[in-house]
Amino acid sequence: MNERLRLETLCSRDGMKTTREWAKATAVAYRLYISDSNHYASQPDWRPLFEKSLRELKMFADTGVLDS
Repeated sequence: MNERLRLETLCSRDGMKTTREWAKATAVAYRLYISDSNHYASQPDWRPLFEKSLRELKMFADTGVLDS
């Protein structure tokens, strides 16, 4: 998973402020999914992908900068 394309699309459609708010809320959700042993995001094959997306979303929410 790479959040860059989704964030670029949302920025162009909804603006920076709204996209940063979305990224923050989505990062919270991903953190919950990773910690829930019943959710597939917590499983070994998926967890690293969700953790990477979580880092990308958090960085964007905090700074407005897209990871390259």
